[in-house]
Amino acid sequence: MKWYNSIITKISLIFIFALMGIGTVLFLFVKHERQKELDNVEGYARYALHYSFNRMTRKLNFDNLDNLGLVILKDPRLRDKILEQKQYFDTQRMGPHMMMRQALGSSISAVPFDKKIYIVLDRSDSQDLVFSTPYKKEVLATVIYPLIFILLIILLYIAIIKNILPLYSLRRKIKQFANGNYEIECKSEHKDEIGILSNDFDYAVKKIKKLRDSRQLFLRNIMHELKTPITKGKFVTELANEENLKKSLNNIFLRQETLLEEFSRIEKLNANELKINKQPYLLEDVFDFAADILSHDVSKVEKNLTPVKINVDFELFGTALKNLLDNGINYSDDSKVSITNDESKIIISNIGKKLEFPLQNYKEPFHLDGEKQKSSRGLGFGLYITLHVIELHNMSLEYKREGNQNNFIIHLKNESIKIV
Repeated sequence: MKWYNSIITKISLIFIFALMGIGTVLFLFVKHERQKELDNVEGYARYALHYSFNRMTRKLNFDNLDNLGLVILKDPRLRDKILEQKQYFDTQRMGPHMMMRQALGSSISAVPFDKKIYIVLDRSDSQDLVFSTPYKKEVLATVIYPLIFILLIILLYIAIIKNILPLYSLRRKIKQFANGNYEIECKSEHKDEIGILSNDFDYAVKKIKKLRDSRQLFLRNIMHELKTPITKGKFVTELANEENLKKSLNNIFLRQETLLEEFSRIEKLNANELKINKQPYLLEDVFDFAADILSHDVSKVEKNLTPVKINVDFELFGTALKNLLDNGINYSDDSKVSITNDESKIIISNIGKKLEFPLQNYKEPFHLDGEKQKSSRGLGFGLYITLHVIELHNMSLEYKREGNQNNFIIHLKNESIKIV
């Protein structure tokens, strides 16, 4: 899965943009509150200085300023630091408000330093005066509250991500279940939607596992019960005296065994339980296996094979070949079929009527029913099994009609071929 398709990525981007927006708003709010606080202190200092100014002597009454909370700062080092801070602060505040105050000739400035607010009285004719004030910087409104708010958003983000993370574990278990692992456990103690989904899936897995176990038990029993009379019949056949009868009975029981094996494969295909074990084999050897289980005499097969090795499941691919050869003989006009190959494909051909339906229709196990089933010369499962086996090998089967000839072409993948 690409990172940009991830829910966590999208939620993270939402929270990042939200934090950026909230941070901007909080910054502007804090800036506004700080300016408002400084303006209030400046207003109070203006009133106190105006009240303590003696118009007759044109001097300040420092005792009166002390009573009003404006105490002259006598520490020269602290005073110099505050004046430096004032210069920096004035450059930061240089804007419409600051320019208007300069135009009015105001010489009073509120300067925040450390945790206090100081007043600087700028006198052009003498040294600047610095006063301490009873006001302190508002830490809660300008620092603590915004930090708490941002921390709550971060904690909310962590909580949401923590709730989403079980989805990855659930996805992994769903893949294991899809691959045939019925022993997974995904019960959750969480009460949110993902927890409910996990518990529902856990219940479904357990229910499907019980159904599968019941089906497998039934199949084992039915296969055993069906094979027992076949085994007894083959034993009785050996006691028969007439050679023709003996041969006929053997063919009947062999056919019954083959049908049982095909039914078993069909059931596994429907349950997606048919596994393959691919190994490199000579195509000639795979054909020999198919010929051994062929329902017809092998003399009806015209073989012209090029020596190649193919990476396949020996029995499964051999059964697929056998089904194609059987169908070729069953539906041919001359009861013959041919098999050829080159480095990229295997071709099974016969002379006969055109295939009635598109090839993909035969991927349904019960495609032939009713009158069509009665008129067919088989159960209609041969192509069904063949198509699925070839698909399991990551190969493809193509049907081509050339004149009165039917061609079934197995296209081999490059990784499946080795020229001998």
